Amino acid sequence: MLPKPIITTLSLARLDGGRRLGLDRQIPIGAAVLTARLKGPTVQFTLDSHVLRPSDTGNALLAWLDRNLTTEGATIAGYRLSEVTDLLDGLAETTWSDALRALKGRGKQQVIDLSATVDDRPLRFEQACALSQILCAQTDPSRRFADWVRAETGQIELDVEVDVLAAFRLVLRRIAATSPVARNVAGAISTQFVAWLDQAGHVATRLHITDLRSLAD
Repeated sequence: MLPKPIITTLSLARLDGGRRLGLDRQIPIGAAVLTARLKGPTVQFTLDSHVLRPSDTGNALLAWLDRNLTTEGATIAGYRLSEVTDLLDGLAETTWSDALRALKGRGKQQVIDLSATVDDRPLRFEQACALSQILCAQTDPSRRFADWVRAETGQIELDVEVDVLAAFRLVLRRIAATSPVARNVAGAISTQFVAWLDQAGHVATRLHITDLRSLAD
């Protein structure tokens, strides 16, 4: 399946609120998007992220997602987007979230929901990246919790940006595997993606270009 002229890849930053109690209580506290706009032979990339502070409400995250995920005719892509929507459903005012409707496939956007399994066992995002030799964030849940309650969100923002770039690399692999034509399209996008990583100047992009070069050595 060929993507639309705009591919928006999403990654969600989560807080493990139940870790100390032995409970599974993942809370969405931020997100990053990488948008690739195909204009003829040229691809324009933009990277953006938003991390809530403890005093913010979940509605602030939903409003940011509404601004970044609702371009008509775009493709929204990410790893286990169905899991992402389940987490976002726990936030307030989700009934009115255009982004959430789009993620559920009810908007005017195409959705690519990535997942991977080994021996019929689903892989977490980190496991899928390791299997594909793609850099992703190595998150310490306890440190993330401590950083967030102190409103020190810099590392969280970096982590989610690293992860959205990793997710986009997985998306390119998925597109390339669908057909010979799609493989050519993915290859052309990948070439320009690497060039953008080399020039963009974000800490996350520098980490990924270093990762790609290490694989080439």
